[in-house]
Amino acid sequence: MHVVIFEPCPRGHRYTYVRRIVNAMQGLPISLTLATTPNPQSHETWHHQLEPLKDSFRLADAYPEEDPSGKYAFAWNTAASFARACRELKPDHIIIPSGDGVVEMIGVRRTALLPALPSPIEAEAMLMSASWAYLRRGTFRRWARRRAWALTFGASGIRTFHFIDPLVVRSIKALTPGIARRTVLAPDPVEALPDVPRAQARRRLALDESGRLIACVGRMDERKGIDLLIHAFMKAGLADSDRLLLMGTFMPEINDILAGEAKPLVDSGRIIVVDGYVSDEQLALAIAAADLVAVTYRRHLGSASILIRAAAQKRPVITSDRGFLGETCARFALGTACEVRDTDALARALRETLDRSASFTPAPAAERFVEFHSVANAQLFWAHRIRERLGIAPPTALRTWESVLEAAVPLPGGEPPP
Repeated sequence: MHVVIFEPCPRGHRYTYVRRIVNAMQGLPISLTLATTPNPQSHETWHHQLEPLKDSFRLADAYPEEDPSGKYAFAWNTAASFARACRELKPDHIIIPSGDGVVEMIGVRRTALLPALPSPIEAEAMLMSASWAYLRRGTFRRWARRRAWALTFGASGIRTFHFIDPLVVRSIKALTPGIARRTVLAPDPVEALPDVPRAQARRRLALDESGRLIACVGRMDERKGIDLLIHAFMKAGLADSDRLLLMGTFMPEINDILAGEAKPLVDSGRIIVVDGYVSDEQLALAIAAADLVAVTYRRHLGSASILIRAAAQKRPVITSDRGFLGETCARFALGTACEVRDTDALARALRETLDRSASFTPAPAAERFVEFHSVANAQLFWAHRIRERLGIAPPTALRTWESVLEAAVPLPGGEPPP
């Protein structure tokens, strides 16, 4: 069986997902090809994620990385490259690790009778979210938008949709039973890490071991609410020894705040800025070094792996009370969820949650939540269909989401409607 992983974009942590899928295929009687951007070795993410595994797959680096600044053009052009990969590589099975937007455009192309996904090829795609699935019942316009996007999913020809957001899966089951039958709630995997003591993690990151630390790791932009976090930290009235660690790639709007109103705190060392690509090891150490992990996304409704990573390393979070973040924080007692766009409320929550952080103990439900999102469990999910097609039994049983919910805290007022 010839299996192709289609990922022409090396940005962010996309190659991390590729690496995990490659590892999931180890030992199976298949030939594996990675269809990706020309000269992927020129990207830093290649060296961190895929260089050690390069002998596990054949490289087909002829599919250009599109400009992600134009959302629809990016998705359309990537879907066209996907069609070309299907035609040129002739896989029996193809996997799209980052299908957001692309899946819909594959459906549009098939509807328009343009080259897309040939019917003999079986395909799977992982998606972070689906904005149309969040649209609640109400106006005709919402209904029409939801139906239009659902139709593109159905027309895509993709056999299995792996969603990592339980809210989306719940909504799809209620709104589009046909697509629900092709939908799997899959893990968003985090690495199993040794229990690194807080002081040791700080030493390895060259941080002061004293005081309390709030950590925020990843892309530093307004979409992730970094501006809200900085302003709340400035207003929270914390001790002089309490610090905020910002580690990741900084966008201009955040640099402007750090060079302006927040500059005195940067100069005094109370706001620590570490600018650049964050490796998996640095990410794990930053969380281990923290007393509190901040996930203050402004409008984000879908899954966020940093929340899962914090739970895996037994650190409390402060996060938005909306969408996946708010519901997951409440279900599994992971920390505090608040209205992050209210600076006063966020500042108060920062202060109170940091004061409680020393006594934070993960609930049993959090342990199941972390087990579901383990790399080992994710690999079982990714290899499941290919094993099924090859007639090879899995080595161990899957940890399902249903078994995780058995230990979860019931939501106030019961399960919310889609």
